[in-house]
Amino acid sequence: MNKIEEANEDELEKIFNEADEHSVGESIRAAWESNRQSTQQKFFKDQQINKNGCRNNRWSLVTIRIALAVFIRSPAAYEALKSFDILQLPSRSTLQAYTGAFQHEAGAATESISKQVERYRIFQQSCEAENKRKPLSTGILVFDEVKVVSSLMWNSRSHRIIGLAMTEETQASLHDVFQLFDKDHRTKQTNYILQFLWRDLTSSFDIVGPFYTSNETMQAKFICSCVFQTLKLFKVHDLRTCLLVCDGAAPNLAALKLTHGFQGMYGLSDGPDPYAVRPWFVNPHDPLNRIYWLICPSHQLKNMINALFSSQEGGTRTFTAADGTTFGWKAILDLYFRECQRRDQGHARMIPKLREVHVLRDAWTKLNVLPAKIMQQELVMSELHHYLTSDPAPDDVASVKYTLQYLEACNKIFEKGLLSHDKICDVDSKVLHSISTGFSFFEKWHGDLSREGGLETLDPRFLSWQTFDLLRICVYGFSSFVQTFLEEFPDYFISPVRLSGSAVETLFSQLKHTAGGKLSSVNYVTARAAHLIKHSVAYHHSSVNYRDVPLHLSDTVLQKKKYKHKQ
Repeated sequence: MNKIEEANEDELEKIFNEADEHSVGESIRAAWESNRQSTQQKFFKDQQINKNGCRNNRWSLVTIRIALAVFIRSPAAYEALKSFDILQLPSRSTLQAYTGAFQHEAGAATESISKQVERYRIFQQSCEAENKRKPLSTGILVFDEVKVVSSLMWNSRSHRIIGLAMTEETQASLHDVFQLFDKDHRTKQTNYILQFLWRDLTSSFDIVGPFYTSNETMQAKFICSCVFQTLKLFKVHDLRTCLLVCDGAAPNLAALKLTHGFQGMYGLSDGPDPYAVRPWFVNPHDPLNRIYWLICPSHQLKNMINALFSSQEGGTRTFTAADGTTFGWKAILDLYFRECQRRDQGHARMIPKLREVHVLRDAWTKLNVLPAKIMQQELVMSELHHYLTSDPAPDDVASVKYTLQYLEACNKIFEKGLLSHDKICDVDSKVLHSISTGFSFFEKWHGDLSREGGLETLDPRFLSWQTFDLLRICVYGFSSFVQTFLEEFPDYFISPVRLSGSAVETLFSQLKHTAGGKLSSVNYVTARAAHLIKHSVAYHHSSVNYRDVPLHLSDTVLQKKKYKHKQ
């Protein structure tokens, strides 16, 4: 109603004037004003009649939504508002009846996404009402795994042990707490969780998909079966999936190849390009449409920089050009040494964000995206170019030149391509051209070495076979998918930054924050439920004048969980 008064004031006044001609104008104005204030009246009524604090108090959904909006963000703030009588709010047990409706069991159950699909339909209608392009119910499916605590639950905020996640048999007596879990027990403990996330390609809407539990490291067959079950679940809800995104772990790569229905190498594309692959399979639940693969660009960027790091002295790689020149990480070490000299001499650094840990990389740095992004950005390449053009010319010009070309190729593939913020509106996009240009460096490098004297799978002069294979899937999977999508939907565009597996890792971070810093086999379900409630209850978005923005409540129906009492 506020939106109508703000955006369609003239049309509303026209309706009132027409009503005046039929002598019902005052009645319609009164009804409009009454409806506009009904939400506030319900809330203030709850504040008046529930001051006694009795257990049989009744609350309207308006108060429930406000209570959930506060409680999900800060339970401590909620208790403060309640205990100091600032607001009359429901008890935790009352809220639990509503939050419990968002708790789902593992597996491809319809309940896990049905409420989110309802919100998506409402979102589609709102886009049409605002004369925006309607979302097409076409998206990508991102999945990733996370390791959870199977037995011990630790709260990193209070630095205390919460308890143990036990089976029904181990809960029978307190003595069992001090016993080790039987590995051969028929009730297996959860050690890993595979989470799916569906992202709409034509809007910013995301749907948290189902999750699957495993007591051991994820296997390719298990991942493949979970993928097909999830594809079927979304197809039942009329949500089309046209792209699979995951990291380049060996089980994930094997699972992608299993989607063809057999083990072994995927097919090669027909044509003159010897490096082209066929990164797609036919959706068994929707045979008319293909589903493409894409290795997460953020993970692949880390793989490429880690491959360059492995070419350091004493590393597993000895990158060699066709003319016999060796190159690699030594150029980066020398670059950091020159940066330190500039700092000590009081000069401005050319790469302010570069740190020692980014160059002398440990296991944690290798898993971090930021150091990898820094290495292939313009500041690093500008410093190397400045070094090559210095007078007198340095002795290692040839080696540094090839290292620079390596980083430039990564920059074109990722920074200006797969991780670009530019929109792709047609097949002649500069993003696709940048990716093709960057990959040509690795094609030429591989081809020159092959013609020069053969190139074996484990040859240290080139990228490892798995890294190069993942790069091919990344490049050809993305370009093939974009061409197919734009041919089918020429009036829409693709934003490359949405085609990333980082969205699931961001989800894991939010769940860990909700769970107190540590995910376990017990609190994962409750943390996921809290995340879904955040999407069902409207909340403030931080802005410049956020204090002046009213709190709007979502129109999605909140459902109360019906508990089954044992007789």
